[in-house]
Amino acid sequence: MNRSRVRVSSLLALALLVASPFNARAQNGPPPPLWFQGTRLIFEHAVPGEGDLAVSTRDAGLRRFLDRLGATVAYQPGQRFVVITAQDRRTIVFALGDPSYTVAGVRAQAAFAPTVDGNADVNLPFYALARALYVEPVPAPGEIVLQPRIGALDVQADGPRTVVTVRGAMPLVTTTNAETPDRIQLSFAGLGTALASARRAPGSAVDGIDVAVGGNARVPTTTITINGARGATHRIVPSGLPDAYTVVFESPGSSAYAPPTSPPTPPPLIVAGRATVTDLSIDPAADDALAVRVTLSGAVGYEWHRLNDDRWYVDLLNTTLSGPGRDEAPQVGAVQSVRVRQTGSTDAPVVRVAFTLTGQPRVELTPSDSGLVITVYTDPSTDVARVGAGRTGGAPVVASAVSPEPSPAETTPAWKFAPGNGSKTIVLDPGHGGDDVGTQHNGLTEKLLTLDIAERLRALLVAQGWTVRMTRETDVDPVSDDNLAKMRADGLPNPDDRAYLQTRCDTANNINARLFISIHINSAPVESARGTTFYWYKPQDAAFAQALERSVIAAAGTQDDGTRHENFYVVRHTTMPAVLIETAFVTNPGDVALLRQPSFLQRVAQGIANGVRAYAGSPASNPVSVRD
Repeated sequence: MNRSRVRVSSLLALALLVASPFNARAQNGPPPPLWFQGTRLIFEHAVPGEGDLAVSTRDAGLRRFLDRLGATVAYQPGQRFVVITAQDRRTIVFALGDPSYTVAGVRAQAAFAPTVDGNADVNLPFYALARALYVEPVPAPGEIVLQPRIGALDVQADGPRTVVTVRGAMPLVTTTNAETPDRIQLSFAGLGTALASARRAPGSAVDGIDVAVGGNARVPTTTITINGARGATHRIVPSGLPDAYTVVFESPGSSAYAPPTSPPTPPPLIVAGRATVTDLSIDPAADDALAVRVTLSGAVGYEWHRLNDDRWYVDLLNTTLSGPGRDEAPQVGAVQSVRVRQTGSTDAPVVRVAFTLTGQPRVELTPSDSGLVITVYTDPSTDVARVGAGRTGGAPVVASAVSPEPSPAETTPAWKFAPGNGSKTIVLDPGHGGDDVGTQHNGLTEKLLTLDIAERLRALLVAQGWTVRMTRETDVDPVSDDNLAKMRADGLPNPDDRAYLQTRCDTANNINARLFISIHINSAPVESARGTTFYWYKPQDAAFAQALERSVIAAAGTQDDGTRHENFYVVRHTTMPAVLIETAFVTNPGDVALLRQPSFLQRVAQGIANGVRAYAGSPASNPVSVRD
């Protein structure tokens, strides 16, 4: 039994956030027209001032802007922090009432502090957010062009090799011109830059890098010329991200370079389970109810939420609209308005049907082979559930309360741990690390995927208000000297394995964490094995595993392999509710195709975050991301 069954190049520096020429004065009157990627970017409501624009996180224009950049925003009413996750997995964190914010942990200053508007949504400084996403507001006559840019140029020397990685705001469309083996010229159409025009490179393989910008504000072109040392050769290697481009220069005699941490970029593929809304009707029903009938071209997963401010919405996952969004005010029964919008991203589209209600009326969902019917009645809801999930095609609805009641197994005297210990800290355990790579198949490595998912999940949990601690934040396998000595001296089997695992448990036990989540990738000797499994051991783990199962399957769309009672070390030896999740199989072709998509890893992280919210609610304290 390998350790995957027993236990369960650095980040680029932040590009300078250069203040634009119009930041020196406050603006009165409407904002100037904004142009982005050749089209007019229209906000529903943008307030100019202090040289920036205040735009709501709920604004459809902002959502379209983020979608084009592959970025996502996480915020729940009543929380203090707003977290935006960029396509390259950098996190931008804004705090209510604080003009400073962080980009990948580096602090920057906005023109004004984010505030909550009358709808309990947050108004963000848009220009500051844009710059953090490598988009520069460029003043032009009578307008402002939101210019995507090459935001970072990372040059790292590794002995006889020099690795040059270019990162931009958008997926990079590149024209290359290799005049000689020791020189290459890269042209990025549609992207400007504020990078220095000349730069020396460390190491012996590259003499220098030149950067030139041409075109105009709306259609810029950035050309990067990398001049290698005499006799050097270059090769283009997969970066693993659409907005990154990597070139390796090698001095004469060096061996071929293979990136150690990036899986090959997969070809585009069609995500299984995607459907289109072919028809949507909004009609009065019996007893002053309102029925919204959504007709779909195929079966999809969905997740619904009831908010505290008389709003209710359902997200149809992997779904696209066949026409424009809709805004209706039927004023029927308890329904004031219905809003239908395309949200999500290009490779993970979501159709949201949102209701503004009077009070908290009863809402019923009826899935069928042809779609979903949402019926809003006038009588008040007696259900304590705040979130639920299911699938169309006849699957039943499953729901969770924000603060669920303990199951019968959890109320027995044998259960010595309280369901809620008051802690506001969650510990995430990315499986494996360092010399323990986990499972490896089809160009995928478990230790890298688990850390990727955990980093995404940390950002989402911080946005919910949790303090988050990781058992590892880099490619290491954590262990304490005390545990190694103790386990090697007790005469029991597998001393080193137990020492490494106990160190992970100690991370949570020593701080009395509220929850422990261990993230893994599965493998099997046969290709047919696939899906997601949730392992638990202690009685109080079971309800947590079930909440995660409901939310993750709905968000990720994987086969539901259920919850299983298993004697895994990290769920047995932690003193709080703990679950070990095997997210997908690196040996199954369908799961492999999913694991190669950043959007799938984000959906897994979102599903886990949704499950945490369904099981434990959200803490009232400020969120903190704890780093060792």
